[in-house]
Amino acid sequence: MAEELKIGGQLGLDIRNGKIAKSGSTRRIQELNGLLHGTRPSIDIQRIRAFTRIYKETEGEPELVRRYKAMAEVYRTLEPVIYDHERLAGWATNKIRATQLVLELHAHWIGDDLNQIETRPYDPFMIPEEYKKEIQEVHIPYWKDKTLTALLAKRLPEREVNLTTTDGGTVAINNYLTNLGSHFLPDYWFVLENGFGKYYEIAQDALAGLDVNDPESIDKRGFYNGISDVCLGIKQFAENYANAAAKKAVQEKDPVRKKELLDMETMMRQVPWNPPRNFYEAIEVVWLVMLFQYVEGSGASGTIGRFDQFMYPYYKQGIADGTLTPERAMEFIEELYIKLTANPWLVPTLVSLVLGGYFRYAHLDVGGLNEHRRDATNELSYLCLRAMRHVKTNSPTVSILLHQKTPDSLLYEACKLSAEGMGHPSYFNCETMYEMLNARSGGPTGKSPYTTEQILKYGGPIGCVEPGVAGHQYGHTDSAIINLAQCGTLAITNGVKGSRTMGYGAGTVITCETGDATKFASFEDYYAAVKAQIAYAVKQGHASLIVAEKIISEKFALPTYTMLCRDAVLKGKDCTQGGAFCNIGPTIQSLGFGTLVDSLAAVKKVVFDEKKATMAQLKAAIEANFQGYEELRARLMRAPKYGNNDDYADNIAVDIWEFFANEVRLLKMYLGHYCDPAVQMVQVNVGAGFFTDATANGRLEFTPLSDTMSASQQADTHGPTAAAQSYGKLNCAAYTNGTLLNMWVSRSELIEEAK
Repeated sequence: MAEELKIGGQLGLDIRNGKIAKSGSTRRIQELNGLLHGTRPSIDIQRIRAFTRIYKETEGEPELVRRYKAMAEVYRTLEPVIYDHERLAGWATNKIRATQLVLELHAHWIGDDLNQIETRPYDPFMIPEEYKKEIQEVHIPYWKDKTLTALLAKRLPEREVNLTTTDGGTVAINNYLTNLGSHFLPDYWFVLENGFGKYYEIAQDALAGLDVNDPESIDKRGFYNGISDVCLGIKQFAENYANAAAKKAVQEKDPVRKKELLDMETMMRQVPWNPPRNFYEAIEVVWLVMLFQYVEGSGASGTIGRFDQFMYPYYKQGIADGTLTPERAMEFIEELYIKLTANPWLVPTLVSLVLGGYFRYAHLDVGGLNEHRRDATNELSYLCLRAMRHVKTNSPTVSILLHQKTPDSLLYEACKLSAEGMGHPSYFNCETMYEMLNARSGGPTGKSPYTTEQILKYGGPIGCVEPGVAGHQYGHTDSAIINLAQCGTLAITNGVKGSRTMGYGAGTVITCETGDATKFASFEDYYAAVKAQIAYAVKQGHASLIVAEKIISEKFALPTYTMLCRDAVLKGKDCTQGGAFCNIGPTIQSLGFGTLVDSLAAVKKVVFDEKKATMAQLKAAIEANFQGYEELRARLMRAPKYGNNDDYADNIAVDIWEFFANEVRLLKMYLGHYCDPAVQMVQVNVGAGFFTDATANGRLEFTPLSDTMSASQQADTHGPTAAAQSYGKLNCAAYTNGTLLNMWVSRSELIEEAK
């Protein structure tokens, strides 16, 4: 009990107070965690060296072939690095806590950031001077006109590009343009059962069966040769690590460590080419699949998914034959958590202000139901939660999939982890998630192609909260952000952005003109203008997204992701070109929902119901950032607020919620599926506030917007129960790309202090 209290209480305080970084259930894990926290994030350029070399050698060849050859070269040439205390092998870079440079996406901005990237206030990265010189002189000149952003700029009018990529308007699609393969849930089940060698076998069989007189064989030959080459590159990657482990074992004096290195060598000669034979080899495959996502797409939100389900057979086997103990299994899980945390996300300096923290949003789920609708909880479910309490990393996001049959004991274990104050675990309602998946990509009245069995067995959240079906879908799920709060103000200013506001277009009309607000005769007139602004922004974002989606299908194929989409290799089609079972994304997210609802409620109450102000006065107050209009601002802030179980505001919330979802789900994407709506996740509301004018709820310009689907900050004054009742009025299933609610509850509301 004393040790449990140390782990659950004082150790957490020590870590948060900066007194300790070496947390973990064993000394080995503590040392690895210390290495992680003692190393500053850095940038590696092995990947881009391979890409530049191969692309220069393959000028004139098909784009898909060039991408596949480049990825094969990356896997072959990644430097094997093995640290003391490691048992899981492999790094995406040449050292712990580093990231690869992806210049085919980043060359248009990285040059400006290189001189400040080590000293910038948020998420700095170390980079050797010789790397900087090589990047500036060799790689940027080759890639700067080939990035997705640069290619998009050649196909769209300059103003449209500026309004959607430079924080100029109500739409931001930057995340889609700079993170290939982002938000992906791979087919771990197939890889664990067959190994990557199976993909090579499928490709070779397909090549042998091609009819050279069939015109389709031209592209398929390039595809299958490319898949074969990438598979062999992955095989060489594993062999390089096996050889490195063997070499270190020869030099190792400690017999225990020598045995570990020899075990690592044996393991890497087996996986990931062949299926794993035990828990150790299986968790290595899980880690390598994540590593490959980081290297190939190098975006955020490569996801693990239902770890306790696909890993449980190996755990059960190891316990039965005596080769594994629960303690050893948990130690491997903790090492996996450290590995995942050690892969920081590189974003531009301005974006780091909005998305700070290096976090890649890896996701690991426990609990839930199985394909027979029975509770899927097992021993690994508990170990995954417990492991995070010991190791205390920020990655992966550990989540519990809740349903009516969830055991109280698992929920209690989750609550103990919540009490650590780290934000783990996230809590997901299975029933709502399954409803979202049933309608994924199906349009306003359609249905997804998933079967119920696929949803039950493979379904889980990706990244922050987006629902997915492992191995059965591909597509970027965090793509366009619509600033609803700004839409509310633009309906008052007739589409004109404030002259003091940061970003492109200040002082000009940046959307549509919805009429002179001073002449609105009723709240309904204003409400219609707000909806028109939202609809315009949604369509503006969609127009840019589908062009970018087409460019990706033409220029940015992803062979490893394609292999990790079930049956895409059998189809002979890259995932970016429609090879997945279900195509999803690019999606459209709402931002500042609570701010907009409160603004609408305030205008209705103060201007039209009570007639304490006119629209002309409100417009002048917003343009002045409420300076000189303090009394009006106070009235607006006293108006009914969303999050208090007050139907005056909540009825507006319900209507705007449905309106946004319907506008998004009407839109078809380039690959033929329909778009999915979502609530914008993470901390974007803070940075986006810098680019948002004052709003009619009394919020000042440059200050944070409301978070996710939550109430505005400090506006939910009637306690968590009333807030939950407000949130419960919204149809979450309508947001087929996911919803997110953050609630901060004070300790005094949860725990009765001892007298």
